[in-house]
Amino acid sequence: AGAAARTVALARLAEAAGLDFLTHDDSFTRPGLDALAVLARVAPETRSVGLVPTVTTTHTEPFHVQAAVATLDWVSRGRAGWRIAVSPTGAEARLFGRRPAPPTAELWQEAGEVAEVSRRLWDSWEDDAEIRDTTTGRFIDRRKLHHVNFQGSTFSVTGPSIVPRPPQ
Repeated sequence: AGAAARTVALARLAEAAGLDFLTHDDSFTRPGLDALAVLARVAPETRSVGLVPTVTTTHTEPFHVQAAVATLDWVSRGRAGWRIAVSPTGAEARLFGRRPAPPTAELWQEAGEVAEVSRRLWDSWEDDAEIRDTTTGRFIDRRKLHHVNFQGSTFSVTGPSIVPRPPQ
């Protein structure tokens, strides 16, 4: 069986044992499947166990991070978590074309800002913003979407999320 199938089997075992959640680590420097993608595969095969991927905020666009975590929350019907990590090494920085790795304190500051803007983006959709009316062709009520205008120390984000508010 492949890595994803093994993870599904372990998740089922964890769920049967009554665990509250499981984590899946991720790294830019070790080969392996993306934690978010693996847990998205696990989600429909489980019913109650929480799914918590490690998601590195360094070198990753905050808008995409929040959309991926929100998507996992949708796929898992509200069981997603998020273990934030940073990538402090020069080797990881070089993978993305950065010469020096920023100091670790700056990376954690950025991680905090990514968490903050993610929360704001998740809240940019009101609960009843989705219409899904095939007769009229209207999917959303634009009056129930709110623009986020966030300026962090290393990035800025403008606009609502492209993913509806996650179940949690």
